[in-house]
Amino acid sequence: MNPEGGWNCHLAGAGHRPRRVMNVRILLALCIAPIASAYGAPDAPTLHLSYLGKTSVLSADKIAAMPHVEVTAMNAHEKQSHRYSGVPVRDLLASIGAPLGEKLRGGALGLVVVFRAHDGYAVTYALAEFDDAFSDRTILLVDRQDGKPLPEGEGPLRIVAPGDKRPARWARMVTALEVVPAAQ
Repeated sequence: MNPEGGWNCHLAGAGHRPRRVMNVRILLALCIAPIASAYGAPDAPTLHLSYLGKTSVLSADKIAAMPHVEVTAMNAHEKQSHRYSGVPVRDLLASIGAPLGEKLRGGALGLVVVFRAHDGYAVTYALAEFDDAFSDRTILLVDRQDGKPLPEGEGPLRIVAPGDKRPARWARMVTALEVVPAAQ
């Protein structure tokens, strides 16, 4: 330390930062990088799917490559109508072998679909709500609103359930879909 209480730092030349400051920044970057990667980049969404021990992870590219459907729905929070584009949840359920169609009877009618969000929020739907034999509506996992990626704080993935009078089950920042017994 110098008499004024500061560090004696050697400069490598004009415009260069003191070595100790550079070393601290490098150390900070090395410590933060693994933490940041553990939480995933917000613009690189993944969706974890699970049913009866079968799990699958879909990347943003896989979700974008799946057939999309567009719906116009009223967002009651905003009191505004938007055009949403996304994958029908029934297609995601079929991809992990959830019972739909003729297989959706008996004990399978007691299954629920839990959507989990990045912030810990979770919503539940009866599995039958996604089956054409039980409901005419199409619930979507959306990645676009009005032709653009979802706004920050809502995406990168969100559930849109046209016909719900309250959007409480329109989970934002969805990271997982789980099919489980209702009694669990």
